[in-house]
Amino acid sequence: MTQEPLTTAWRYAGAEIWRPLFAQFGDEHPDLPIAVVRPMLDRPRGAMPIFVEPGLHATLDTLRKDVANYIDRPEDARLALKKIKPTFFLHDRAITVVISEIAAELREYDNASLDTAYRNSIGRFIRRHSLSYRLDSTPLRLVPLLYGELEKLYLDLRERAETDPNIQEALAAFENAWDRQALEWTQLNAKAAIQTASLLAEHMLVSASQGREREFSKALVAMRKDDRFPSNDFANIFDRAYTFANNYPNIRHPGDPNCVKRELQREDTILAALVFLGLSACAHKLCDGPA
Repeated sequence: MTQEPLTTAWRYAGAEIWRPLFAQFGDEHPDLPIAVVRPMLDRPRGAMPIFVEPGLHATLDTLRKDVANYIDRPEDARLALKKIKPTFFLHDRAITVVISEIAAELREYDNASLDTAYRNSIGRFIRRHSLSYRLDSTPLRLVPLLYGELEKLYLDLRERAETDPNIQEALAAFENAWDRQALEWTQLNAKAAIQTASLLAEHMLVSASQGREREFSKALVAMRKDDRFPSNDFANIFDRAYTFANNYPNIRHPGDPNCVKRELQREDTILAALVFLGLSACAHKLCDGPA
């Protein structure tokens, strides 16, 4: 089974997160490895499962069985940490939970420098492996931005946004809306995610017109006339998605209740965001005009 991106990157966590942290704060907090390993192996009753079921990995079964020994001495905790493999985790979300729980453990030391070093190391880890997460600080947690088919499109835009404050602002608004619908699925949050995706596409499309057009439909028409789409059918996909966002009630406008066939589902949000982010990426790549 194909591993998710954060799970795949876990194999580098020892070299990029834990060992540097232990080297920097080992003299001041010699039991630091225990604080890191405890949330993974000594989980309280009712806590979210993070590892696969027993019987799949002998090493993991041994760690579970001998957990008391592995969190008794720092050197044993470091050994346990080396033995925890990416395949042990259920999914990426399990690792995000662990990262937050370790942050809570580290706060018990009441050491601002340690908290900052941990936050910075996690931030570097995300950037180095191009992971689609935002790092929130209070409390520290990794927030998934996008997933599946949307990830590559988003990462392309994110890279281009580094030099454009306006695009950064538009992406941040979309990230926040996407985060809300991912954490709590409601019709309101789903509509907000689609709305901000459409606004991002509108912003990017207007930018692609180099300021000649300041409205989505006119900018789209201008791109059609310049033959900047492979076909009109291709452009029609975006035009129809924008019409949907305008007509479906309470996405961008009060809309038309008569157009509703059913309530939104998660898949609808993904597809709508995919279309609008696709247009955003397309517009960026076409900013210099036809080849």
